[in-house]
Amino acid sequence: MEAKTNIRRMLSGNYISVPKYQRAYSWDTEKQVKQFLIDIDDYITSNSTTPYYFGHFLFESMNNDPDRYDIIDGQQRLTTIEIFLTAVLHRLGSLRKLTDDEIEIREDMIKRNSKYRFSTVEYDNPFFKDYVIDQTKSSRKSIETLSATRIADAFDYFKK
Repeated sequence: MEAKTNIRRMLSGNYISVPKYQRAYSWDTEKQVKQFLIDIDDYITSNSTTPYYFGHFLFESMNNDPDRYDIIDGQQRLTTIEIFLTAVLHRLGSLRKLTDDEIEIREDMIKRNSKYRFSTVEYDNPFFKDYVIDQTKSSRKSIETLSATRIADAFDYFKK
């Protein structure tokens, strides 16, 4: 993966996972998630001409598959980016038909056919896929971990 790239290029054609030994999703909606959105809003209103900097990400290549990576640093930000993008595209899709470019963005960054571009920690991933990505579950009854609660909170916050 290139040393300098944008989020779309980073995810497009790749499959990124949070490995078992990494921390589960820990961002609190009232603190980090809200600040994430404030930072993006501040950037947009600043009319900056430089690209927005999400911070650095560190990946470990999976030797058996050149398109698969474990995220070693930046998993909280990347999880939040995935939740945010999914919520935005869902909202746009509820207001109007997504454009071809928006569909391509979704396929490049979130899910193409049955292949997910990003997976969170193994024990939260089924909930993450069902509640956030596919939105086949709207109930929080199946939440088993604090990190899954935080994933749902962040998604619900961005949806609003």
